[in-house]
Amino acid sequence: MPKQKMQSPPQIPQSEKKLERAICLLGSRTKVELSSKSVQELVALVGRYPNPQEAAVWKQFLKQMLKSKQQCYFDN
Repeated sequence: MPKQKMQSPPQIPQSEKKLERAICLLGSRTKVELSSKSVQELVALVGRYPNPQEAAVWKQFLKQMLKSKQQCYFDN
């Protein structure tokens, strides 16, 4: 089975706090339908409401971004 290319959400949260929140919401989205308030928050953070499979891919992408961002911070 070929390795799936890592896909990013349409919009990337710019602050570490927003990245962490998007990761949390995407994790929840992989398991359940979110409440309307959480749907609105997730759409504001990443650009649209993903299906559970997209949410899993986007979550991994954003986790890598967060890790890179934190490494840059500590490297300086």
